[in-house]
Amino acid sequence: MKQLIITGPKQANFDDLEMPVCAQDGVIVRARVTAISTGTELRVFRAIPVDEAGQFLHERMPFRLPVENGYSMVGDVIEVGADVSEFDVGDRVFASAPHGQFAAVDATQVTLLPDTIPDEEAVMLNILEVAHCALRRGDPAVGSNVAIVGQGVIGLSLTAYADAFGFRTVVVDSVVERLEVARKMGVLLAVNSSEEDRYDRIHKLFGGDGADVTFEVTSHWSGIRTAMEMTRTDGKVVVVSRHTNVPDFNPFGHPFLGKRLNLITSYGHQATGSRWSRHRSFSLTVDLLARRRLKIRPMLTHRFPWQELPHVYHRMDKGDPGIVGAVIDWAPVD
Repeated sequence: MKQLIITGPKQANFDDLEMPVCAQDGVIVRARVTAISTGTELRVFRAIPVDEAGQFLHERMPFRLPVENGYSMVGDVIEVGADVSEFDVGDRVFASAPHGQFAAVDATQVTLLPDTIPDEEAVMLNILEVAHCALRRGDPAVGSNVAIVGQGVIGLSLTAYADAFGFRTVVVDSVVERLEVARKMGVLLAVNSSEEDRYDRIHKLFGGDGADVTFEVTSHWSGIRTAMEMTRTDGKVVVVSRHTNVPDFNPFGHPFLGKRLNLITSYGHQATGSRWSRHRSFSLTVDLLARRRLKIRPMLTHRFPWQELPHVYHRMDKGDPGIVGAVIDWAPVD
């Protein structure tokens, strides 16, 4: 089987591996499609750790190469472990699995999919859930003015939820292609971060005030500064993206200290058994997709055959502005 492997900084290859063994509490999934989480996967492709000491590749994963990349797959169950009763051979499922032709997955990381959700939308589930968790952390009230700084794949996912839940939403980005996607997804205002009157336009739309809750999804400290500047006094700023460098401004200097901002970070689901645990959160997102309430089609900009995945990473590394939601097709080669 083919498996995408990051072997070094900016080095991505396909390895030929043995078929995985099915665990008693797991399943084997044959991939139909996988999705690129552009921010996380590009950081791994560049071999950038999450901590200053260089010890961790992910939050709890030691920094070691070679390593697999990706965490989103839609495919068909081809084998079921002896202790698994909730899945059958032939089920179409979403699995938290890396880019590859097959994956052995713990049953707790697998979600059964209704026929009404196309593969290319269902494969975005984990990516959507990053945004969903952030929205829960920010907890905007009904009628809130919401701003989203950054319209990559996570930012656009937040845009989709904000539209589904009826928030008045403004987005900011420096890439015109992404702003155009956001407009197709129903935002009230999409503003280029280079526009000199951007804050005047946003404040005018929000009745002379800043956003009640602003989400930062840029991975740049300038994005956090923008988020803090466009949020009202006593408002919330939710930092969703990973920041691996140091700030180039004082987040507690003037005028930010006087605004009494609530700075919140978002990472992962609530604990099992909580109101918005992984299972419950996924169930809502699946329902929203199935009922066509979560409108993510405009953000799905590209579909590539699996053989092109290393080349796609290189395109993203060079700053290709057009690649937003990228789906990898694992259809067999004739």
